Amino acid sequence: MSLCSEYILQDIPFDKYSAATLVINWLRSHEDPTLQRMAVAVISILVAKLSTEETAQLGKDVFIMKQLLAIVQQKAMAGVVDSTMKFALSALWNLTDEMPTAARNFIECQGLELYEEVLESYYAEPSIQQKVLGLLNNIAEVEVLQANLMQEDLVEHILSLLQDSQLEQGVRYFAGGTLAQLVSRPEAWTLDDELRSSILKQLHASIKTWTQLDREMVSYRSFRPFRPLLQTQQPSAVQLWAVWAIHLVCIQNSKKHNRLLWPY
Repeated sequence: MSLCSEYILQDIPFDKYSAATLVINWLRSHEDPTLQRMAVAVISILVAKLSTEETAQLGKDVFIMKQLLAIVQQKAMAGVVDSTMKFALSALWNLTDEMPTAARNFIECQGLELYEEVLESYYAEPSIQQKVLGLLNNIAEVEVLQANLMQEDLVEHILSLLQDSQLEQGVRYFAGGTLAQLVSRPEAWTLDDELRSSILKQLHASIKTWTQLDREMVSYRSFRPFRPLLQTQQPSAVQLWAVWAIHLVCIQNSKKHNRLLWPY
């Protein structure tokens, strides 16, 4: 309860990796909903503040992946949207950000099947949709894991989100990012070629309608995932999404993100 303080979590210096590990271990033997909500909130905030090395180490722990997915599944089965579910989705998103091992663990823990269900059942919840699509973006960035997303129903559903002008732009942004990664490697594309052509056409058309957002929507660990999308041989729609994304994050938090171009 002491840790569940915005002032402590945001401003007080302490060993956040050790704290996150302690709270995760605490979850192993406690199921009280109120305390669970607080623990998941603490984990979500702490994971976002860890170094790349610390996040990679934490992402290797299959237990935390299973625990967070179990919370998402529990909430999804009940059809509820609350802070516990949102914090769990945020933690999973951050754990898999440029973390191939964690992304693989997510898939092996049947996370992809669960997220497909959540993506469909929470169509009217943009805050849920963005977090789910954000993690799918993380998976799509890992070349060896892209095959797991090559499911026609899933890809067509993500395309429908991209095309729906009634949805929040953030949802369409992440839908576009996932699709841009998948179509950027024609040699790895295993679905119908007409579907790929349709995605490229719709992606370009959708991005042209986007307007500048007045709030920070996403933070990147680095801009390394954009690099393959900017190669000269890439279709213009893929390049356009990458350039739009870089522009977005740079103007929203220029002090932080300008120093990320380009880390190797």
